[in-house]
Amino acid sequence: MQEKKTAHNKANETKNANVTARATEKVIVDKKTPEEKKEETEREEVPKSGKAKLISILSAVVLALILIFKPELLQGVIDSVTAANAEGVYAAFIDVGQGDSIFLRSPNGKTMLVDAGTPDSFESIQNVLSEEGVTKLDVVVMTHPHSDHMGSMKRVIDNYDIGTFYMPDAVNTTSSFDRMLSALEKKKVKTKVIWGSAKATINWDGDVEVRVLSPIKGADYQDNLNDMSVVIKVTYGETSLLLTGDAESYAEELMIASEKELLQADVLKIGHHGSSTSSSQAFLDAVQPKAVVISLGKNNDYGHPHRETMQRLKKLGTEIYRTDELGTVRMLFTESEVRLLKGSK
Repeated sequence: MQEKKTAHNKANETKNANVTARATEKVIVDKKTPEEKKEETEREEVPKSGKAKLISILSAVVLALILIFKPELLQGVIDSVTAANAEGVYAAFIDVGQGDSIFLRSPNGKTMLVDAGTPDSFESIQNVLSEEGVTKLDVVVMTHPHSDHMGSMKRVIDNYDIGTFYMPDAVNTTSSFDRMLSALEKKKVKTKVIWGSAKATINWDGDVEVRVLSPIKGADYQDNLNDMSVVIKVTYGETSLLLTGDAESYAEELMIASEKELLQADVLKIGHHGSSTSSSQAFLDAVQPKAVVISLGKNNDYGHPHRETMQRLKKLGTEIYRTDELGTVRMLFTESEVRLLKGSK
């Protein structure tokens, strides 16, 4: 029996259309085998006979007429083609100024929000979620209780249904933190404290692995909230993304010592907005990112990104994408490629 379309299904269709509409700016990472690349090239280069060309032209004309006069006849075909083109983990590094907020959507339509920027960031976050037709967030992660990462979290909780809320075992005395806790309690959101380890994961999408690498239980972070940031690695097929919150050098050292083999990732969201206290040379050497994203505000008061960090990234030879220069940075992680999508801002 065919199931009725739910709001979640419709939102997923909206997502597929939006992602597909954003053409690929460039392929950042390509892990296709030489054989796969050869087959792809051969498919593109197959010459058409005169008869085949005529059939293609006539087919295109017929499709155009159907789209104009009877578009409902092709709706199922359009949906399936769109979904295929959009297959992968979609990531939007939202431009929230001097803060962090990352939206993820899985191949099966599961949603995740990592951090919620500053107290003034809700409109920017809401705009991105609205573009993607999001009404529910299956997973929300607060990396640590600083107001540039959870400043708008109360409004996110108030305005969206949330499956599970994850946070570290860290507290703050700010009003933003208190309001967030009150909102979680008021809506009775399922909330979990998480610790990192070689086996720790977040249950999100069966086709996507989400590992929690930090903070590590029993480590002495000396109440450094940045170092207590939740660090997660998202892997789909052969591509991966590492999100580090504001983790600094001490947390990086612990991860290298305990789970170095898990740190390698194609794209790294740079810790602490490009501060020199994060992204140590040893950590960058362990991650070996092909591209990095730095989330920060234009002409910020902290001098981010720091010169030392940019020098280390230059030495590594990685591509750098900054929200203060590009606005919202959007990427699609397929099973074998990472694509930078057009349509920032």
